[in-house]
Amino acid sequence: MTFVKINGIQFDADVAISNIEETFNVLDGKNAGRADMGHMIRDILGTYIGHKVTFFNGKSNEDFDALWDYLVQHSVDDSVNLEVSDGQSTISYQAYYTSGTRKLRISQNGVNYWDEFTVSFVPIDAQIVPG
Repeated sequence: MTFVKINGIQFDADVAISNIEETFNVLDGKNAGRADMGHMIRDILGTYIGHKVTFFNGKSNEDFDALWDYLVQHSVDDSVNLEVSDGQSTISYQAYYTSGTRKLRISQNGVNYWDEFTVSFVPIDAQIVPG
């Protein structure tokens, strides 16, 4: 079963996922940098595993637009609770996002609809930390 939940609000009835790209970034703290001799000194905070999710309209233009509108409205929040299932696994973590893109589709009957949109979610906390 696929679903999309943002802050516990479920958008799964009429929104589907066409693509999920997984990324990871290892972030260093303020003590990282190059020593005088060129050796890199690491101050690893952890590994942050994020996701670029592409949503498309499963059935309802109204519900699909509601998800976009919700994400735009909450883009100024410190974070959102992201839960996404692709039918095989579930992704769940506190995340923030700073941008999204969407594509306009021109329908055969002359009515325009939003075709899909993509948002890159970045985790608030590292999922892997130095031991």
